[in-house]
Amino acid sequence: MWRGGRTLNDHAVAALVVAMVGVYPTLWSLSGADHWGLGLSLAVGPVAIYGLFHALDLRRDPGPLWTALARLAQAAMAFSLWTGLTLCFWAPYALLTGDWWPGAWLLGPLGLALLGTAWTYLRHSTLREHRVGTGERALRVVHLSDLHGCPLMTRDDLDAVVARARALAPDLVAVTGDHLMPYSEGDFDFVLDALSRLDVPVVACLGNHDLPVAERLRAGFEARGMHCLVDESRLLVLGDLTVEVAAVNFHWKDARARAAAAIGRMPAPPADRRLLMVHDPRVFDAVPPGRFQLVLAGHTHGGQVGIDVARPWSLLRLFGSYDQGRFEREGTVLWVHRGNWHTGLPPRMGIASEIVLHQLGAP
Repeated sequence: MWRGGRTLNDHAVAALVVAMVGVYPTLWSLSGADHWGLGLSLAVGPVAIYGLFHALDLRRDPGPLWTALARLAQAAMAFSLWTGLTLCFWAPYALLTGDWWPGAWLLGPLGLALLGTAWTYLRHSTLREHRVGTGERALRVVHLSDLHGCPLMTRDDLDAVVARARALAPDLVAVTGDHLMPYSEGDFDFVLDALSRLDVPVVACLGNHDLPVAERLRAGFEARGMHCLVDESRLLVLGDLTVEVAAVNFHWKDARARAAAAIGRMPAPPADRRLLMVHDPRVFDAVPPGRFQLVLAGHTHGGQVGIDVARPWSLLRLFGSYDQGRFEREGTVLWVHRGNWHTGLPPRMGIASEIVLHQLGAP
């Protein structure tokens, strides 16, 4: 991960990986290191996590063995994270008693890791439908996000997503950033080729992982007849509707202020529907009320850890974040996409990937 990444964010992720791997030898040490069966069981975690990053670092089809390890790594990383949290609560008791081995209490992290990972894979690419506005003539917008094209989001995976999107008969496809990964910065044509097969107008914005190759990526979109917008808007004629589609760039710092400035510079031509695309949902707070009907975002992967049942919820929501689904402010609606790639870091737990069909009616 350290070698594959180019940004501070990538290197921070590498540090997190080291910490997660470190949970396993820590458990081995706390157990007394005197049971070979436990040692072999704990060794599965680091091996699987290595398999995930080796598969990415191959920068090609990793084959069934490394792919299987990458899938197993999701549960291994989830177990590591839940165990780290458990040890934090266990520490006061251990300091009082001298017993540092949690024993059967580790069944809790194990169960959460397995259940959350299984749910994520079994409900992969869940279809969601969402309506905004009124009237019978609704603009059909298929929303994709966080494709993260890489050796573990392959041509076949992307083709499956594209096939499902085409089957929804959209008027427009919107892709809200993070089209690639550090491991696909050299060759991401397969992502663009897949999107170009949608046979309807495709409009994209940039995400944080796209920034190192932003110009090449934008050129690739335009060469295939698609649009990749950066702090600009386009007026599209889609059947009997004129649609303004706008997008703002991704920024780690001063994201809201920069988005507000970019939107302020955009003209507001007459249009039947108005749509804004962002990668980072934080900038929703900077969107002027009434300027757009619908704001589409991604980036959060649905909060990564949560519950996806009757009323979706994630840990990010505890901090007041726009984590997933629909939010509304002063008449403007935000939809935060959960992302289409689901094998990576942090591991998804209980949050399935999705394909969203927005039906955008009259204001």
